[in-house]
Amino acid sequence: MVQSSACGPCRLGEGGEVRSVDVGFSPLGLKHRSCALVHQKCIILRMPDWNDFKFFLAVARSGTTLGASRALQVSQSTVSRRIAALEEAFGLELFEKRPSGYVPTEAGRELLESAEGVEAAARLAKARADAMKRGLTGSVSFTTNQTFANLLLMQAIRDFRAAYPALRLDLVATDDLLDLRKGEADVALRAGRRPTEPDLVGRCVAKDVWSFYCSRDYAAAHGKPDGPEDLARHAVISVDPRDYPGPTTDWVSAHVPDSAIMLRPNNITGLHSSLKAGVGVTMMSDFVCAGDPSLVYCFTPDLEAQEIWLLTSERLRNIPRVRAVMDFFGGYFAAGLDLGRAAASDKKRG
Repeated sequence: MVQSSACGPCRLGEGGEVRSVDVGFSPLGLKHRSCALVHQKCIILRMPDWNDFKFFLAVARSGTTLGASRALQVSQSTVSRRIAALEEAFGLELFEKRPSGYVPTEAGRELLESAEGVEAAARLAKARADAMKRGLTGSVSFTTNQTFANLLLMQAIRDFRAAYPALRLDLVATDDLLDLRKGEADVALRAGRRPTEPDLVGRCVAKDVWSFYCSRDYAAAHGKPDGPEDLARHAVISVDPRDYPGPTTDWVSAHVPDSAIMLRPNNITGLHSSLKAGVGVTMMSDFVCAGDPSLVYCFTPDLEAQEIWLLTSERLRNIPRVRAVMDFFGGYFAAGLDLGRAAASDKKRG
């Protein structure tokens, strides 16, 4: 009597001997071999459950199963079980379990891009279905600062266009805060504290930590500061606190002598460009800098993280085209900026 083994292509006899072997390819494209030689426990990689990828991404982004369980609103044991199932499906260890949390292995890092693709495809399919169902047309004006527009927004706009081909975005990239209540823009992506205006609504999509960075060329020539006490010996780039009052410029004013500040760009885009050019060291967003291989992480000052908000006005919140923009970009940035946080954590541990 022939019975099925754990491996579909093989058939084991009652005594465990291989009766037949169908040598081919597994669903993952891996050549199926060796079952005829080693058949004590014949196992082939099974096709993973695509739902497991959202658990994988949540752990990669938060660094812990507890953080992932909170993000997904499931139990921590469920997260651990789904990660174990995915590792079994691939036959690979995807995370290194450290006291500080879960760190993706080399295999996990390689899988990350594919998992993001699965997530993006699912989000795009849902958005397209919603757009077709609602017949969304027209335009939505979207404002953000120049740094976010140049470094974070363009890929998101490309994906939004694919999901909502009949909707047009009018992008206003400016470091000025446009008044949503007066109709100067429909939607805004901003870094700052929770809005206090009663007629603004939205969501905090991430918390933005600012750290000191320098270029690899600068570090090779001058070294890098490892703490505030080293900044006086380096060329520091900082915007003028009169133009950008806030915690970051206040910290620089308190800890960096004026003689060490070699350049004061008049906007954040100039700050980033001069950093990339190797002019000196500066404090910038981890989301912008952590994933850039041309930059070197120096240290993180003791500062409260800034919140990043996606906002619209109360009078526009239920207009379908505005709701579509809020839902799409809210989900996009919550996922993408969490990846930025994960990249920053990896760079700091490294």
